[in-house]
Amino acid sequence: MTAQTSSSNPVTIHLVGDVGPRRIEYGEEPESLFAMVHQKVKEADIAFCQLERNFSTGGCLQYRRDNTWYGRVRPENVKSLVFGGFNVVSHASNRCFNYGPESLLETIDVLRSNNMQAVGVGKDIAEARNPAILERKGIKVGFLAYCSVLPAESEAREEKPGCAPMRISTYYESNDYAPGMPPRTITIPLEEDVLAMEDDIRKLRKRADVAIVSVHWGMHHMPGAIAMYQPKVGRLAIDAGADLVVGHHDHIIKGIEVYKGRAIFYGLGNFAQETPWHEKPPKGMRSERTQAKYRKWKDEPGWQRYSGSPDQRYSMMVKCTVNKRGVQKVSFLPVWINQRAEPEVVSRSDSRFEEVLHYVDPWCKELGTALTIEGDEVVVCGPNSRKR
Repeated sequence: MTAQTSSSNPVTIHLVGDVGPRRIEYGEEPESLFAMVHQKVKEADIAFCQLERNFSTGGCLQYRRDNTWYGRVRPENVKSLVFGGFNVVSHASNRCFNYGPESLLETIDVLRSNNMQAVGVGKDIAEARNPAILERKGIKVGFLAYCSVLPAESEAREEKPGCAPMRISTYYESNDYAPGMPPRTITIPLEEDVLAMEDDIRKLRKRADVAIVSVHWGMHHMPGAIAMYQPKVGRLAIDAGADLVVGHHDHIIKGIEVYKGRAIFYGLGNFAQETPWHEKPPKGMRSERTQAKYRKWKDEPGWQRYSGSPDQRYSMMVKCTVNKRGVQKVSFLPVWINQRAEPEVVSRSDSRFEEVLHYVDPWCKELGTALTIEGDEVVVCGPNSRKR
C-alpha cells in the first residue's frame, strides 16, 4: 500500500477506560453490558479497553492490603468484551494480581483465545513489557501499558508473572507554618521504570507507525486532581516517541493536556465497571468501602449496582485517527453510564452531552487545553496538529 493510499484511508482507534464485567455472576447475558455501545465501538478499526477483572476460576485471593474479593469473575464473562468489539486489552492494574499468578495467567490465555491481545501483563517482566501491534490498512499501531498503583507483588519480574510497573515514590513536605495543616504531596517516578518505558517506546517506534501508551495511574474519586508524577511520566512518554497517552484508574474523567501537539488523557473514567458493593464480602475482608470516611456523597436508591459519586456517571470514548505519519486527529465521544453500569454514547442533541462536556472542560482549561465541538465529537487535537 502506498503512502498516498494509506493517508486517504486512515485508521480509526477507539479507546475507553475501566471495564469490569460480571454479568454472569448476576445471572444475565454477558453481551447485555455493551448493548448500547457495541455498534459504535465497532466503527473503529481497533478498539482498546482497560480490564479490571480476572477471567479465571483458578488462583486464590491474596490477602494483602487493597485486594478486591470481586476481582475474579467466571471466564465466560469475556463474551462481554467480544460482543463489545475490543481488540486490545490492557490488564496492567491494581487488580491484576488479586488472585495470584495462576489467575492472571489464565486471564491472559482467555483474552488471547478470544482474539484479543493482552498488553501490560505477562508471565515475566519481558512479556509484560512486550507491545501489542495491530496492522490495519497497511498501518501498524502499537500499544504499551504500565501500572502506577501497585499492591504488593503485583509487578512482574524475571520468572514472576505480573504487570509492567511504573512505580512511584511518595514524600510529604510541610506546606504551612501551622502544625497539622495538609502537607504537600511529592510523587516521583522510579528512574528504573521510566528508563524501561522510554526504551520500550523507542523499540516500538522502529516496528510501528503509531505508538500508544496506556498507564493505570492517578488519584481515584478526586475531581480534577492530578498527582505530581503524572505529567512527568506522560510527557516523558511523548518525548520518547509516544503519539498518545491514555490514563485510567480514577473512576472519574479527568483533564486532558496537549504536549508537543500530542494528547495526554489523565483519566478516561469508568466505562463498564460492575462493582457489587451491595453484596457482602467474604469473611475476613473489609466490609466498608474505601475512603468511606471522606465520601461527600450518599448512595441513591436504585444505584446499588453502580453506586458511588455521581461524577462516575460521566465517561468518554477517545477517537483517534491515524495514518502513516502518525496521529492526525484526537477527539472524544461523551458517554453516560446508567444504574446498571452500562455505557451509552450520547449525541450533541442529548442534554447529557453538555453535562459531560461541562464537567471535563474546566479541568482541560486548567491544563491549557481548548475543546471544540464537531458534530457529536469533542475535538482535542485538530488535523495535522503536529509534524514529525
